[in-house]
Amino acid sequence: MKKWGAGLLLAAALWAAPLGTGEAAPYLPENIFQWVQSTARQSYYFNKSQICYGVRPDGYIDLNKLIVPTVRMYDAVQIQDVISKRRWNGLPLRGYTNLSGRADYLEIDLAANTVQVTEHVDLDNKLGTLSDEKNKPGEGVIDLSKLSDKDVDGKFYRAVIDYAAAHQDELIGRTKGVLSREDDLRIHMPPMTAEQLLEFQKNQEKMLARAEKKLKKAQRAAEKDRAAADAAELKAQQSEEAAAQAAAELATLQAAAGM
Repeated sequence: MKKWGAGLLLAAALWAAPLGTGEAAPYLPENIFQWVQSTARQSYYFNKSQICYGVRPDGYIDLNKLIVPTVRMYDAVQIQDVISKRRWNGLPLRGYTNLSGRADYLEIDLAANTVQVTEHVDLDNKLGTLSDEKNKPGEGVIDLSKLSDKDVDGKFYRAVIDYAAAHQDELIGRTKGVLSREDDLRIHMPPMTAEQLLEFQKNQEKMLARAEKKLKKAQRAAEKDRAAADAAELKAQQSEEAAAQAAAELATLQAAAGM
Protein backbone atom coordinates (compact mmCIF):
# COMPACT_ATOMS: atom_id res chain seq x y z
CA MET A 1 0.00 0.00 0.00
CA LYS A 2 1.24 3.46 -0.76
CA LYS A 3 1.52 6.05 1.99
CA TRP A 4 0.11 9.54 1.80
CA GLY A 5 3.23 11.69 1.45
CA ALA A 6 6.50 11.93 3.33
CA GLY A 7 4.88 13.75 6.21
CA LEU A 8 2.38 11.01 6.75
CA LEU A 9 5.13 8.41 6.74
CA LEU A 10 6.50 10.01 9.87
CA ALA A 11 3.03 10.19 11.31
CA ALA A 12 2.59 6.48 10.67
CA ALA A 13 5.35 5.72 13.13
CA LEU A 14 3.38 7.60 15.78
CA TRP A 15 -0.01 6.20 14.82
CA ALA A 16 -2.26 4.83 17.56
CA ALA A 17 -5.26 2.51 17.22
CA PRO A 18 -8.12 3.44 14.84
CA LEU A 19 -11.00 5.56 16.04
CA GLY A 20 -14.11 3.70 17.07
CA THR A 21 -12.30 0.83 18.76
CA GLY A 22 -12.38 2.42 22.19
CA GLU A 23 -8.60 2.84 22.07
CA ALA A 24 -6.46 5.96 21.63
CA ALA A 25 -7.12 8.32 18.73
CA PRO A 26 -4.42 8.74 16.02
CA TYR A 27 -1.77 11.38 16.52
CA LEU A 28 -0.48 13.71 13.80
CA PRO A 29 2.84 15.46 14.53
CA GLU A 30 2.35 19.19 15.11
CA ASN A 31 5.58 20.05 13.29
CA ILE A 32 4.12 18.57 10.09
CA PHE A 33 0.36 18.98 10.34
CA GLN A 34 -1.44 22.19 11.12
CA TRP A 35 -4.72 21.62 12.94
CA VAL A 36 -7.42 24.06 11.80
CA GLN A 37 -10.71 22.96 13.33
CA SER A 38 -12.75 20.07 14.67
CA THR A 39 -16.43 19.31 14.28
CA ALA A 40 -18.44 16.67 16.10
CA ARG A 41 -17.40 14.05 13.53
CA GLN A 42 -14.04 15.00 12.04
CA SER A 43 -10.89 17.08 12.55
CA TYR A 44 -9.27 19.11 9.78
CA TYR A 45 -5.52 19.37 9.17
CA PHE A 46 -3.22 20.40 6.34
CA ASN A 47 0.40 19.42 5.77
CA LYS A 48 2.35 22.61 6.44
CA SER A 49 5.63 20.92 5.50
CA GLN A 50 4.45 20.26 1.93
CA ILE A 51 2.08 23.12 1.06
CA CYS A 52 3.55 25.02 -1.89
CA TYR A 53 2.72 27.08 -4.96
CA GLY A 54 1.94 25.75 -8.41
CA VAL A 55 4.43 25.98 -11.28
CA ARG A 56 3.56 27.26 -14.75
CA PRO A 57 4.59 25.35 -17.91
CA ASP A 58 7.46 27.82 -18.42
CA GLY A 59 8.95 26.84 -15.04
CA TYR A 60 8.00 30.01 -13.16
CA ILE A 61 6.17 29.86 -9.84
CA ASP A 62 2.45 30.63 -10.05
CA LEU A 63 1.64 32.66 -6.95
CA ASN A 64 -2.07 32.34 -7.71
CA LYS A 65 -2.07 28.55 -7.28
CA LEU A 66 -1.71 26.69 -3.99
CA ILE A 67 -1.06 22.94 -3.82
CA VAL A 68 -2.15 21.66 -0.42
CA PRO A 69 -2.10 18.12 1.03
CA THR A 70 -4.83 17.87 3.68
CA VAL A 71 -6.03 15.26 6.18
CA ARG A 72 -9.37 14.76 7.93
CA MET A 73 -9.58 12.36 10.87
CA TYR A 74 -12.94 10.70 11.52
CA ASP A 75 -14.77 9.72 14.66
CA ALA A 76 -16.60 6.40 14.95
CA VAL A 77 -19.89 7.80 13.64
CA GLN A 78 -18.24 9.29 10.53
CA ILE A 79 -16.40 6.02 9.89
CA GLN A 80 -19.64 4.06 9.96
CA ASP A 81 -21.31 6.65 7.74
CA VAL A 82 -18.59 6.31 5.08
CA ILE A 83 -18.78 2.51 5.24
CA SER A 84 -22.58 2.56 4.97
CA LYS A 85 -22.48 4.83 1.93
CA ARG A 86 -19.92 2.62 0.20
CA ARG A 87 -22.01 -0.46 0.94
CA TRP A 88 -25.13 1.28 -0.40
CA ASN A 89 -23.31 2.26 -3.60
CA GLY A 90 -21.85 -1.21 -4.11
CA LEU A 91 -18.26 -0.07 -3.64
CA PRO A 92 -15.49 -2.34 -2.30
CA LEU A 93 -15.23 -2.52 1.48
CA ARG A 94 -12.03 -4.51 1.86
CA GLY A 95 -9.93 -2.98 4.66
CA TYR A 96 -12.61 -0.44 5.61
CA THR A 97 -12.92 -1.88 9.11
CA ASN A 98 -9.64 0.00 9.62
CA LEU A 99 -10.84 3.28 8.08
CA SER A 100 -9.56 6.25 10.06
CA GLY A 101 -9.88 9.28 7.79
CA ARG A 102 -9.22 10.77 4.41
CA ALA A 103 -6.48 12.70 2.65
CA ASP A 104 -7.16 15.22 -0.10
CA TYR A 105 -4.90 17.13 -2.43
CA LEU A 106 -6.29 20.62 -2.95
CA GLU A 107 -5.52 23.03 -5.76
CA ILE A 108 -6.58 26.51 -4.70
CA ASP A 109 -6.83 29.19 -7.39
CA LEU A 110 -6.42 32.48 -5.56
CA ALA A 111 -7.25 34.59 -8.61
CA ALA A 112 -10.46 32.71 -9.41
CA ASN A 113 -11.26 32.16 -5.70
CA THR A 114 -11.90 28.46 -6.28
CA VAL A 115 -10.83 25.12 -4.78
CA GLN A 116 -10.58 21.74 -6.47
CA VAL A 117 -9.95 18.40 -4.78
CA THR A 118 -7.60 16.89 -7.35
CA GLU A 119 -7.16 13.61 -5.45
CA HIS A 120 -9.10 11.94 -2.63
CA VAL A 121 -7.72 9.01 -0.62
CA ASP A 122 -9.41 7.00 2.12
CA LEU A 123 -6.85 6.11 4.80
CA ASP A 124 -6.56 3.08 7.03
CA ASN A 125 -5.17 3.10 10.55
CA LYS A 126 -1.59 2.82 9.21
CA LEU A 127 -2.08 5.61 6.67
CA GLY A 128 -2.20 3.14 3.82
CA THR A 129 -4.50 3.77 0.88
CA LEU A 130 -7.88 2.05 0.94
CA SER A 131 -9.15 3.79 -2.19
CA ASP A 132 -7.80 6.54 -4.42
CA GLU A 133 -9.92 8.80 -6.63
CA LYS A 134 -8.57 11.48 -8.97
CA ASN A 135 -10.56 14.31 -10.50
CA LYS A 136 -9.95 15.64 -13.99
CA PRO A 137 -8.95 19.31 -14.48
CA GLY A 138 -11.99 21.50 -13.93
CA GLU A 139 -13.99 18.69 -12.32
CA GLY A 140 -15.66 19.33 -8.96
CA VAL A 141 -14.46 22.94 -8.64
CA ILE A 142 -15.79 24.77 -5.56
CA ASP A 143 -16.51 28.50 -5.76
CA LEU A 144 -15.44 29.96 -2.42
CA SER A 145 -17.60 33.04 -2.92
CA LYS A 146 -20.67 30.79 -2.72
CA LEU A 147 -19.69 29.33 0.67
CA SER A 148 -20.99 31.20 3.70
CA ASP A 149 -18.71 32.36 6.52
CA LYS A 150 -20.18 29.58 8.67
CA ASP A 151 -19.57 26.81 6.15
CA VAL A 152 -17.14 24.31 7.73
CA ASP A 153 -15.26 23.52 4.52
CA GLY A 154 -15.16 27.20 3.63
CA LYS A 155 -13.57 28.02 6.98
CA PHE A 156 -10.96 25.34 6.39
CA TYR A 157 -10.05 26.56 2.91
CA ARG A 158 -9.81 30.19 4.05
CA ALA A 159 -7.58 29.19 6.97
CA VAL A 160 -5.22 27.48 4.51
CA ILE A 161 -5.16 30.60 2.32
CA ASP A 162 -4.42 32.82 5.34
CA TYR A 163 -1.58 30.53 6.40
CA ALA A 164 -0.08 30.61 2.91
CA ALA A 165 -0.20 34.41 2.82
CA ALA A 166 1.57 34.62 6.20
CA HIS A 167 4.28 32.13 5.12
CA GLN A 168 4.80 33.18 1.50
CA ASP A 169 8.62 33.08 1.48
CA GLU A 170 8.56 29.64 3.07
CA LEU A 171 6.19 28.34 0.38
CA ILE A 172 8.27 29.92 -2.39
CA GLY A 173 11.41 28.23 -1.08
CA ARG A 174 9.63 24.87 -1.06
CA THR A 175 8.17 25.22 -4.57
CA LYS A 176 10.17 23.56 -7.37
CA GLY A 177 10.05 26.51 -9.72
CA VAL A 178 11.65 29.91 -10.38
CA LEU A 179 10.26 33.16 -9.00
CA SER A 180 9.95 35.73 -11.78
CA ARG A 181 11.73 39.07 -11.38
CA GLU A 182 8.40 40.88 -11.46
CA ASP A 183 6.97 38.78 -8.63
CA ASP A 184 10.22 39.05 -6.67
CA LEU A 185 10.15 42.85 -6.88
CA ARG A 186 6.47 42.99 -6.01
CA ILE A 187 6.91 40.78 -2.95
CA HIS A 188 10.22 41.96 -1.52
CA MET A 189 10.44 45.61 -2.50
CA PRO A 190 10.07 47.77 0.64
CA PRO A 191 7.22 50.31 0.79
CA MET A 192 7.97 53.56 -1.07
CA THR A 193 6.84 57.12 -0.76
CA ALA A 194 5.36 58.80 -3.83
CA GLU A 195 8.68 60.57 -4.48
CA GLN A 196 10.64 57.30 -4.16
CA LEU A 197 8.22 55.52 -6.46
CA LEU A 198 8.61 58.28 -9.07
CA GLU A 199 12.39 58.09 -8.82
CA PHE A 200 12.29 54.30 -9.15
CA GLN A 201 10.09 54.60 -12.22
CA LYS A 202 12.53 57.07 -13.81
CA ASN A 203 15.46 54.74 -13.13
CA GLN A 204 13.58 51.82 -14.64
CA GLU A 205 12.80 53.89 -17.73
CA LYS A 206 16.49 54.80 -18.06
CA MET A 207 17.47 51.15 -17.77
CA LEU A 208 14.91 50.25 -20.40
CA ALA A 209 16.19 53.00 -22.74
CA ARG A 210 19.79 51.76 -22.34
CA ALA A 211 18.72 48.20 -23.01
CA GLU A 212 16.82 49.24 -26.14
CA LYS A 213 19.86 51.24 -27.34
CA LYS A 214 22.13 48.21 -26.90
CA LEU A 215 19.62 46.04 -28.72
CA LYS A 216 19.45 48.42 -31.70
CA LYS A 217 23.26 48.59 -31.82
CA ALA A 218 23.48 44.82 -31.86
CA GLN A 219 20.85 44.65 -34.59
CA ARG A 220 22.77 47.17 -36.73
CA ALA A 221 26.00 45.20 -36.26
CA ALA A 222 24.23 42.03 -37.27
CA GLU A 223 22.79 43.73 -40.36
CA LYS A 224 26.25 45.06 -41.22
CA ASP A 225 27.73 41.59 -40.88
CA ARG A 226 24.98 40.17 -43.07
CA ALA A 227 25.62 42.88 -45.68
CA ALA A 228 29.37 42.14 -45.68
CA ALA A 229 28.66 38.42 -46.02
CA ASP A 230 26.26 39.08 -48.89
CA ALA A 231 28.85 41.27 -50.63
CA ALA A 232 31.56 38.61 -50.29
CA GLU A 233 29.21 35.98 -51.65
CA LEU A 234 28.33 38.21 -54.63
CA LYS A 235 32.01 38.88 -55.34
CA ALA A 236 32.80 35.17 -55.25
CA GLN A 237 29.90 34.47 -57.59
CA GLN A 238 31.10 37.18 -60.01
CA SER A 239 34.63 35.73 -59.93
CA GLU A 240 33.29 32.29 -60.75
CA GLU A 241 31.27 33.71 -63.62
CA ALA A 242 34.31 35.63 -64.95
CA ALA A 243 36.48 32.51 -64.78
CA ALA A 244 33.84 30.51 -66.61
CA GLN A 245 33.54 33.20 -69.27
CA ALA A 246 37.33 33.34 -69.74
CA ALA A 247 37.46 29.58 -70.08
CA ALA A 248 34.72 29.70 -72.67
CA GLU A 249 36.49 32.42 -74.66
CA LEU A 250 39.77 30.48 -74.52
CA ALA A 251 38.03 27.41 -75.83
CA THR A 252 36.52 29.43 -78.67
CA LEU A 253 39.92 30.89 -79.66
CA GLN A 254 41.54 27.47 -79.57
CA ALA A 255 38.82 26.06 -81.80
CA ALA A 256 39.24 28.93 -84.26
CA ALA A 257 43.01 28.40 -84.38
CA GLY A 258 42.50 24.71 -85.06
CA MET A 259 44.22 23.74 -81.89
